[in-house]
Amino acid sequence: MIQAKYSAQDSVVVIVGANSGIGQTLIQQLVDCNTVVFGLDIQKTSLYKESDKYDYMAVNTLNADELEVACGNIKEKVFKIDGLVNLSGAITHFKSIEEVSIEQWNHTYDISFKSCFNSCKVFLPLLKNTSKASIVNMSSGLAFIGQKNYGPYTAGKASVIAFSKTLAAEVSPKIRVNTVAPGAVDTNFIYKEDGTMRFNKEQYQRIVPLGAIAKPEEISSVILFLLSNGAAHMTGQCLHVNGGAGMH
Repeated sequence: MIQAKYSAQDSVVVIVGANSGIGQTLIQQLVDCNTVVFGLDIQKTSLYKESDKYDYMAVNTLNADELEVACGNIKEKVFKIDGLVNLSGAITHFKSIEEVSIEQWNHTYDISFKSCFNSCKVFLPLLKNTSKASIVNMSSGLAFIGQKNYGPYTAGKASVIAFSKTLAAEVSPKIRVNTVAPGAVDTNFIYKEDGTMRFNKEQYQRIVPLGAIAKPEEISSVILFLLSNGAAHMTGQCLHVNGGAGMH
């Protein structure tokens, strides 16, 4: 089996949504290859232990002013960043478009898209301070197939793809911008508050040619690839990582 091995001495990456399941595994992978990582999320404390390689900041990424403050704090420590990863996304209300309130729609949509827009806009100057930077934004397979009661989430994640393509065209060749669209991933996102899954696991696995729900590291490894020089000729692309559940 061919094994991927990365080295990123003196590289700096910002992860928005660092406390997510995928964020945690990505932090570990980046730290293991000597990357300096700054993690941002809304929770007051980090789920990953802070160190000389990892620094966490509690930030509401829907608030551009808070992001500017976080960016300023990062600027005090580093001159540039080599990568930006946007993982934010949440569904707080599972309702049909007819039933969901405008406020509920906007809340889910904003977490899923506006957070991505805000962080890209705020961190672009630091990304431009390096010769070859990379942005990776998180979309979802649901943006391509639709799913009832997921309206604001699917709309937000579809917006991430369109936005990323536009941004890729605007900031090339200095910065690459790509998206990842996972299928189901074994993180808190697919579980209800009572610990049960939001869908039938066995039924889902039967429609997946590779026969399993993705592990977080199987998604973060693709993000790591897109951040690396192995993806140097890729921009404006969306990589589907779903075990074959949707073949595009």
